[in-house]
Amino acid sequence: MRRFETAALAAALALTLAACGSDDSSSDSTSDSTSAATTGYDTSSITKVDDIAAMVPAAVSEDGKLTVGDNIYYAPAEFYAEDGTTPIGYDIDLANALAKVMGLELDLQNAEFSTILPGLPDKFEMAIANISVNEDRMANFNMIPYFATGSTWTVTAGNTDFDPTNICGTSVGVQTGTVQDEEIATLAENCDGDLDVQRYDQQSAVTTALVGGKFDAMYTDSSVADYAVSQTAGQLETTGETTGVVPIGITTAKSDTELAEATQAALQYLIDQGILADIFDAWGITDQVATTAEINPAL
Repeated sequence: MRRFETAALAAALALTLAACGSDDSSSDSTSDSTSAATTGYDTSSITKVDDIAAMVPAAVSEDGKLTVGDNIYYAPAEFYAEDGTTPIGYDIDLANALAKVMGLELDLQNAEFSTILPGLPDKFEMAIANISVNEDRMANFNMIPYFATGSTWTVTAGNTDFDPTNICGTSVGVQTGTVQDEEIATLAENCDGDLDVQRYDQQSAVTTALVGGKFDAMYTDSSVADYAVSQTAGQLETTGETTGVVPIGITTAKSDTELAEATQAALQYLIDQGILADIFDAWGITDQVATTAEINPAL
């Protein structure tokens, strides 16, 4: 689950992370060790739905594009294929499907985590980046859940020494800006300095570092963990229980009610047609996929 803040909260979080220490390999551009053989769901047959397209505000539709902010380093949600240039993942498939239903061309913009939500609506019209839904975020943005996931630990295969219930005295890896990053920062305070936290800007770099033995365990979304295990040829395994299951939502600016309603309608169409379930199934995910599209639902 990726955690994004408003500008003021982002600055506060940056100070917190700096105080906890940041690994200098956070800008590591290591290629994704979890590159998939699949290209996901084929959206080419999805066509414009006139009634839904008519709901899209003119400010969005006038250029014929749907500009979506994402950070393409979070397999299996979004990452680059083996060619290093083609974005793939369930979020990419969803963004393409929504754009087609709205009669628009997807303009996918790769950006740093912390810049995406503050970029709505001036830079991006929509954010689809595996963003977790919570009350604070819904107070500032419109969020439409399409999936749910939790947090889990991953270790190298056969590692029985790591105890997820007591991580003090170990070394752990996490992607900067995620809810897991925030949770580890809190846990670190209780370890009296006896926890080595290594932070990376890209989840692919975290996974690669774990495979390479740079730390004892990584903390990620359960969907990310399961995918990493499946794509590393038996080198990794999950450990402990999955906790903190929360919805993941498509996000638009709070002021853009019309776009939120058009997005809700488009997502409901994808649900009703079985397309959303098929998108996730293409990535090996069958649980926690939304069956109803709601704007800012009660949690």
